[in-house]
Amino acid sequence: MKYWRINSLCKFASHEWMKSKVLDDIQMHLWRREYLSPDFEKNQSIKSPDNKSYKLRKVWNAKGNLFSVFIQNESNWESSHGLSEPQIVTLIRDFFSINRNIWYYLETLTDKEDLKITKSPRQIEPMHIKAFLDSFNDEVIPPKPEVLEIGKYEYQATDMYYGLKTQFKTMLDFWVSCLFWVNCGELEGEGLSYLDYVNSYDLTSGSCIPMDLCEIEEVTNEIKSKNNDLKVPLNAYLMRKDWNDKMHVIEYEDRYVMHNWHTAE
Repeated sequence: MKYWRINSLCKFASHEWMKSKVLDDIQMHLWRREYLSPDFEKNQSIKSPDNKSYKLRKVWNAKGNLFSVFIQNESNWESSHGLSEPQIVTLIRDFFSINRNIWYYLETLTDKEDLKITKSPRQIEPMHIKAFLDSFNDEVIPPKPEVLEIGKYEYQATDMYYGLKTQFKTMLDFWVSCLFWVNCGELEGEGLSYLDYVNSYDLTSGSCIPMDLCEIEEVTNEIKSKNNDLKVPLNAYLMRKDWNDKMHVIEYEDRYVMHNWHTAE
């Protein structure tokens, strides 16, 4: 991994003091956890307790109040023993969650995911989903997606659902309907209130990572095996990326299909 990108949304209008103060606060947050962190603006490395080096870079999108921290992997840290990211990534992400009175934590992206978004911009973004959920009327029941396939569970299962574009005008409409209705192979209609209890953006709400179609050929072939009339897909997104719960939404000419592989672990 070359770098990780942490995106967080500032709840207040951007000011010059905020742009500089957040880096000072992150530096103190790391220093209290035994990280040697010189002044970020001097472009120096940060040394972790296990003697790994990282370099931080900031990007501030004033129009959207979105603050991004890039964590450069200078020591060629590699995942091992089930760890997908180094401790410094977790600590900086926790900083934004802890200070949730100012910051609304959104997401962590790997370098590959970040480059995918740069190459092929998202059709929907986490902030779009957040705004939709914030304004969602609890009394409204979204249209129910149709079942394409419910897999037989044997330690793992694959379930597929679809929605015609005549019923779902946008991918966001279809995805929110899936959040409302779909639960481990059941169309239960449990609502969206479970998302209100999370103080930061819950990535189960949608990661929205654009996918190259060649990367998910196994997924699209599996969908086609259930409906041979489907033509070549137009777009595909990884919406949930937990190791034991992966959801893709694939856009076709006349419909959206949600492919969910999951285990009970």
